[in-house]
Amino acid sequence: MSTTNHTVLCGTCKCAVETVSDPQAHDKVTCPRCGASDRFDNVMATVKEHVVYLAEKTLSESLTKAARGSRFLKVKTKHIPNRSFRWMIEGGL
Repeated sequence: MSTTNHTVLCGTCKCAVETVSDPQAHDKVTCPRCGASDRFDNVMATVKEHVVYLAEKTLSESLTKAARGSRFLKVKTKHIPNRSFRWMIEGGL
């Protein structure tokens, strides 16, 4: 399994957040622009939701686009509405 690093952004102002190096669950994450803050574990839980949302939306759109115009394939996906997140990652997946 490989790992990649992504910048965590404030969902409100899209600014990179600040925290201590090697944060623990109870450490605070703060947006330097708007002042929003939360515990590191809560931020990571929201970021995880954001990544799952991006994966679902991207996969749904890709499958629909790939099958468009095909006489043999029909893709039935549920509509994934746009969502906003308090914390998110930069640049998608």
